[in-house]
Amino acid sequence: MTIRAIVGLAALNAGFAILGLAWLFAIRGLPRLADVGRLAGLGHLVGVALFGVAWTQLLVVGVPFGGIQVVLTLLLGTAGGLGAGLALRRPRPTRTPRALPPRTTLLVVAAGVALVGLLLEALFRAARLQSLQAFDAWAFWVPKAKAIYFFGGLDEQIFTTAAGPTYPPLVPLLDAAAFHAMGGADTITLHVQSWFLVVGVVAAIAGTLAGHAPAWVVWPSLLAVLVVPRLGEKLLTPQADVLVDAFFVVAALLLALWLGDGRGWRLATAAVLLAGATLTKREGLLFAAIALGAVLVAAWSRQRSTLTRLGGVALVVLAAAVPWRLWYRSRDLSGEAPADLGLGTGLDRALDAVRLSAEVLFETSLWSLVPFLLVGAIAIAVVWGDRRLGLFFGAVVVLVFLGGAWVTFSYAELELTADEGRNPIVRYTGAIVLLAAAAMPLLLAARRRRL
Repeated sequence: MTIRAIVGLAALNAGFAILGLAWLFAIRGLPRLADVGRLAGLGHLVGVALFGVAWTQLLVVGVPFGGIQVVLTLLLGTAGGLGAGLALRRPRPTRTPRALPPRTTLLVVAAGVALVGLLLEALFRAARLQSLQAFDAWAFWVPKAKAIYFFGGLDEQIFTTAAGPTYPPLVPLLDAAAFHAMGGADTITLHVQSWFLVVGVVAAIAGTLAGHAPAWVVWPSLLAVLVVPRLGEKLLTPQADVLVDAFFVVAALLLALWLGDGRGWRLATAAVLLAGATLTKREGLLFAAIALGAVLVAAWSRQRSTLTRLGGVALVVLAAAVPWRLWYRSRDLSGEAPADLGLGTGLDRALDAVRLSAEVLFETSLWSLVPFLLVGAIAIAVVWGDRRLGLFFGAVVVLVFLGGAWVTFSYAELELTADEGRNPIVRYTGAIVLLAAAAMPLLLAARRRRL
């Protein structure tokens, strides 16, 4: 690990944030300088999604990948976003004086930022010296990244013979870009790139919730989720689990806010994030379907207009997902979904799969009390708060839960166990736990407004 490698990673992630902010400027405008700071985390996540989606399509058609191409992509993408924003006459950032919030609020925010900051600082110290230990990381995620880095593309031998050949290439792409930023395939310092992604996700959730939920709920919720035993173990692992969950959770948060105010930029941003999820891991497609299906459940009274807009989101997601699927199918690869959708298995296995999902979700040694708190917040919102919001997040949780049960049920080769080496249900359930960081503040804030 060198200072040059860390500076390179910092520059790369700053490029992602600027790229995402440029496109947020294009679709919504950034009327205040405060908006730039508040949405920087969301911009980082959007920039990662845009970069990954664009380069997946480019690799599929054979465009070579290298350090110069990474820089040009960030520069041209940022210029395109800024140009579109100026052409559409979006409001530009200005220094607008604002009244200071109450002293109590400032103290809560300062305490929350300090506690989360201490945790992130500890994670950074662990990341800069952590070796490559996770099996999936050294078995296929990082080898695929090295193939893109050294060979400049989707090397057919590596991508068709390594484990998980149908897994989308967005994470290996990000890792290959990180190698170029570091100046070499440094698998130790690569964990710092995972740390930057964690910081971006925390900032994205906190910034998106700003103004919609009080600080005294936002920061404790974030901290409670970050210190969950199972999630804390995997935050720095160079795999796709945390990133696909982050894309899904922030997209779900934007869709929840869109249900309330109908602002189109939230829907457009959610479409970009869900497109990124479909190219991050195989269950990204399932997560996208769950998020859009939950919107239909919550907005049943105005489904005609909702269907039209969600149809546009679905088209964006499918357009991003299809080229990669065509690439691996053209090489006679399969395995992204069971051929018979699990119809060949029996009722007993289905019941056992549901039971296993419930046991994993409410296992306190994995997730502490976070799932119980999330279910309680949803119940409070449905009964006493914002029913539409409660229905949306309730539908998301139920559908993700049933999706996990379906994965176990439909793949007959998976054992009915929480052992991650034999069943991925624990990794899948992490999406519900990360969702709690975004959903609980919004649900409790809705109840507070009713009071």
